[in-house]
Amino acid sequence: MLLKTLVFSLLTVAVLAEDNKLQFLRDYLRTQCANNHAEDKVESIEAAGKTFVECVKSLIDLPTIQQEIEAAKPKGALDEVFKTYCAKSPQLKSCIHTLLTAVQPCVDSAAQNQMLSAQNSTDQLIDFVCYKDGDRIALFIAEGGPQCFQSKSEEIRTCLNTAKASFSDLEAIKKLSLAQKCAKYDELAACVVTKLEGCDTPTPGNMAESLFRYVRKGSFCNADAKA
Repeated sequence: MLLKTLVFSLLTVAVLAEDNKLQFLRDYLRTQCANNHAEDKVESIEAAGKTFVECVKSLIDLPTIQQEIEAAKPKGALDEVFKTYCAKSPQLKSCIHTLLTAVQPCVDSAAQNQMLSAQNSTDQLIDFVCYKDGDRIALFIAEGGPQCFQSKSEEIRTCLNTAKASFSDLEAIKKLSLAQKCAKYDELAACVVTKLEGCDTPTPGNMAESLFRYVRKGSFCNADAKA
C-alpha cells in the first residue's frame, strides 16, 4: 500500500507535468478519486500537482546542477555544490508532504493509513542523500558513482527481473508474510550491491549498501523478526 500511495502521487505529478500528453494518466487520477468517493477532490489534487512541480523547479534545476557539478569537479568543490542544495531540503520535504496530503482522499483506507510512512520514507531518503550537507552524494559523484551505475545498468536490471520472476502477479506478492517480503528485499539489495562491487572503486557499492540498509531500518522490515 505504501508503494501504491507513492506511485499514485508520482502519477499525479506526471499528469500535471505533461498535461496534454498523458491523458490516460489524468483519467486514472479521476478513476481513483471516483473509486474512493472523492470526485470533488480532482481539481484540488491537480492544483497540488502543479504547485509541487513549480516548487521542485524553484529548488532544483537539473541542467544548472549539472553545470555546477562539472565546474566544481576540477576544483574538488563538489561538497560546496551539494551543501547549497541540501540547505533547501526542508523546503523540498514540505513540497512532498503537501502533495501526499492532497492525494490522500483519492487512495483507499488501507493506503491512507500508510501516508505517514510514505512521508517518513521520503524524508529519510532526503536525509540520507544530504547527510553532512551532502558529503555522501559528493563522494559518490567524485568516485565515479553515476558512471558505475550506467556501466552496470544491464546487470542491475537482471537483479530486478529475477526478483519479479519470483511472482506470478501482484496477488502473489500480497500473500507473502512481512518476513518473506523483507527477505525478497534483502535478496534484491544483495544482488544490486554485488553488481556494483564490480566497479573500479568500492564507493558505489558501499553507498548502495548503506542506502538499502537505511531504507530497511526505516521500514516495517526493521521489526520483521517479530513477524
